[in-house]
Amino acid sequence: MPLMDSSLQNLLFEESRLVSSVGTIYHEVWFPFAFGFMFFAFLFPALRALFQIVVFTTLRLGWPLWQRGRLFRWSEELRIWSMTDVVVIAGAVAYARAAIPADVSVRIGAWCYVAVAVLVIIGDAALDRRAVWDAILPDLRTMPHRHAASCDVCEMTVPNRRPGDPCPRCGSRLNRGIAPRYIPAVGAVAAAIPLCIPAYAAAVMVNDQLTGVLEHTVVGTVQFLADRGYWQIGVVVLVAGVGLPLTVLAGLIWLLARVRFPNKHGLVIRTRAYRVLHRLARWPMIIPFIAAIAAPIVDFRGIDDIVAGPGATPLFLLIALLMFAMRVFEPRLMWKTAGETA
Repeated sequence: MPLMDSSLQNLLFEESRLVSSVGTIYHEVWFPFAFGFMFFAFLFPALRALFQIVVFTTLRLGWPLWQRGRLFRWSEELRIWSMTDVVVIAGAVAYARAAIPADVSVRIGAWCYVAVAVLVIIGDAALDRRAVWDAILPDLRTMPHRHAASCDVCEMTVPNRRPGDPCPRCGSRLNRGIAPRYIPAVGAVAAAIPLCIPAYAAAVMVNDQLTGVLEHTVVGTVQFLADRGYWQIGVVVLVAGVGLPLTVLAGLIWLLARVRFPNKHGLVIRTRAYRVLHRLARWPMIIPFIAAIAAPIVDFRGIDDIVAGPGATPLFLLIALLMFAMRVFEPRLMWKTAGETA
């Protein structure tokens, strides 16, 4: 369905769809950004919704389903990577940016996607995950008197099982080792640090006009929006594009350093900080998504054309690496190295 319509002086007309951003990015920028947008905006949300529909429907109707717990675990794993809410905010900013040179109108596809994002937010807030896990396979009602292993995903205690055995409810490994997760997190952060230079020094959006080519970095986009009277949106871009990524990066470096140089003081504060950073890590993706959505809206070749700039891909990779680092980092490592039990 059409996302937005744009016109230039009522002489040239363009219709954009959200899926058209994938092809535009693929041809104009680099394929990791294109496929990343496709996965985060379409495939992962669709897979997550499918898994939840299958699990909830079979539970409601009492139908047996093989590996039901594994499906629900996968839907929870996809939660951080499903970005319908991020796409909606990026679309609103892209609308304001595209409305500067062109007349833009919102179509039915955009409203449908907004409805999906709202339903996802309501569903996540209302979902009782503990009740779902218990309905899939009930927890033990009494503490076992013999050796037991536990699952750190669905929090099930299983007697007479060894560490590394599959969880009978969600399929994850029981008593998973947390130490091997430290090196991938360090590697992701180490790879993200040098990406800061091209991400913020290169243009994330390029506007090719008759009068010349305008290249805007993240900070330049903030200045451009403020000069055109959209300073509120400029603040959103500044916070999401600069403040949040640097905060998450600095926070991760701090948490990883505290694993290498443990200290019992402040363990609770650092654990709470991890939870906050885990929630914030996905929101900087608003900035590359703005470029992805705005590109097919203003696509009047030779007259006025917006394309994702060379800085969009490093910024996308930077944020994706920070998300991956937050996902694999295990805060219990800070407690273990400090000699405390989490």
